[in-house]
Amino acid sequence: MPSEKNRQAVAALKERLGRSTLIISTSFTGLPVSAMTDLRRRLREKGLEYKVVRNTLATIAAREAGREGLKDILQGPTGLVLTQKDPVEAVKGFEEVLKAIRLPLTVRGALLDGQVLTPAQLTALTTLPPKPVLIATLVGRVRGPMAALAGHVKSPMVALVGVLQGPIQSLATVLKRAAQKQGEPSTASPA
Repeated sequence: MPSEKNRQAVAALKERLGRSTLIISTSFTGLPVSAMTDLRRRLREKGLEYKVVRNTLATIAAREAGREGLKDILQGPTGLVLTQKDPVEAVKGFEEVLKAIRLPLTVRGALLDGQVLTPAQLTALTTLPPKPVLIATLVGRVRGPMAALAGHVKSPMVALVGVLQGPIQSLATVLKRAAQKQGEPSTASPA
């Protein structure tokens, strides 16, 4: 029977895993306490959290949070980088911290939208532009064809208006002349 302490740890981890947009699994073997403290501080500045976990408890919490893929990247002493930020920005921030501190932190993989990513796939995310740029690009690519479609749909309507406007314009001219003739005083002299 699990202890109360373990149940609380699983519940807390389940909540953190459930709200995380990206989970990165790392090994922290060989890191001195001062380096771990510095790592956590720098990650916090980037909007990331570093949590050392027990694999058995993390597996239970992941299963309960609907993140079953996490068990595939839990091996040996494990630290998890958790974030609620945009995953691309989070990976870029994580890479910046790793380059700055130059510590032997081995990345085992990551979990993004239920899919397990290899360290190479995780690094590939750093080459993506930020989310607002991706959205703007997508909108631009959708807007072009939509504008062309609107132009093509509008074109027959404009032609139809032009065709209908000709006879209406002619009728208006005839009526105007007829009104002018009726309103003109007669120039014929009375007999």
